[in-house]
Amino acid sequence: MQVSPSAASYKIDATQLKTLTTAQIQSIPTAALSKLSASHIQALSPAQKLLFSNAQLESLSANALKGFTGTDIAAMDAAFKAASPASALSVKVMAKLGSDQLGQMLTADKASLTGAQLGALSAEAWSGFTSAQVTAIADFKIPALGANFTSGASLDQFTALSLTQIPQLSAKAVGAISADMLNAMTGTIGTPGKLQKLTGLQISQLSAKAITNISASQFKNLTATQLNSISVSNMRNVSTAQVSGLSATQVSQFTNRQINGLSSSAVKGLSATNIASLSSEQLGSINAGAISSLSTSALDAVGTAAASDKTGGFTNKQVAMFTAEQVNSVVLSMTESQISSLSMKAVEGISKTNTHLLSNTQINGLSKAQVGQISLEDISELTVTQLQGMTTNQISGFTKNQFAQFSATQISTGLGDNITYLV
Repeated sequence: MQVSPSAASYKIDATQLKTLTTAQIQSIPTAALSKLSASHIQALSPAQKLLFSNAQLESLSANALKGFTGTDIAAMDAAFKAASPASALSVKVMAKLGSDQLGQMLTADKASLTGAQLGALSAEAWSGFTSAQVTAIADFKIPALGANFTSGASLDQFTALSLTQIPQLSAKAVGAISADMLNAMTGTIGTPGKLQKLTGLQISQLSAKAITNISASQFKNLTATQLNSISVSNMRNVSTAQVSGLSATQVSQFTNRQINGLSSSAVKGLSATNIASLSSEQLGSINAGAISSLSTSALDAVGTAAASDKTGGFTNKQVAMFTAEQVNSVVLSMTESQISSLSMKAVEGISKTNTHLLSNTQINGLSKAQVGQISLEDISELTVTQLQGMTTNQISGFTKNQFAQFSATQISTGLGDNITYLV
């Protein structure tokens, strides 16, 4: 047989290697071992292969290790463990094994692998396991599995995980879970299954890509506790469709920071019932840039005259973002400070009916500039009481066109002597 070029400097070829004694094999220097190929290893007898130490095996290249069959690997691991309960085929060697070798190992041999050994396997190596063999991994070993497991496992292998194995997955393993895997998990809110077995900590470790691509039908199956655990950064990836399928109970469990992380499109997906379920603090946490995405029906559910009114939860920064279409849903419940924060367009959008119903305190919240934005058709709706309560600075904000819309009663009784402040 031609001498392998990589081993030539050590004068060892496959034919010579298999003639070496136990002592000689165990004394081969690591520098020489690093030059061996798979053909060298394949030339050895099963008994000779058992003579290598972990240190020697770690010196072999991934190519050389391919010379060991799955049966060889299992036999070496068993020999190490028999020699010392604390010993086993090293994780460095396990990390170089391929799926063919794992596939050749018996189910019992795979079951005897330690958590550390399983955790060292490459993503590719996991295709050497059957779904049944994945299910057979003891629960206490599951935490040792890292990202290589979930990124290398097939959909069938992942869904084969049991109800007791799933909560044991490590943060790194969970971080590599795909949306397809999440979508394939069984269970609903009413009939809990594998999906509901993911812990809050695990949910917080899901990738942005996984969160983005969970189907809306599956997203609504997350429990309130699980939803409460989605990271703030991942909340930015939640879609309109995903949010729209949630119940009021689920939405109400979001933290203020999570609410703030929702994008404009996600906020748009919140139903009137969902918005009504939010506390004043949660409403005040909606990103100001997303306020204009709230539907009027959703705001109608907030701006009621009932004791449950939560309009006061909106910050002045949020109020400044209300559109002319939105303002009428909440204006009657606004504070004086909120009224003063309305944009000129929003003030102009206040309806005739609502203009008539604004309290004196609310009217007093209008600035001089805002007064000048009251629509011409709304001027006639201002009551005498409202006009009498306005400051001289506010009255000076009425334009000539607005003044032309005042009735005789508004002028004589409402404005009275303050008419002199009109421009």
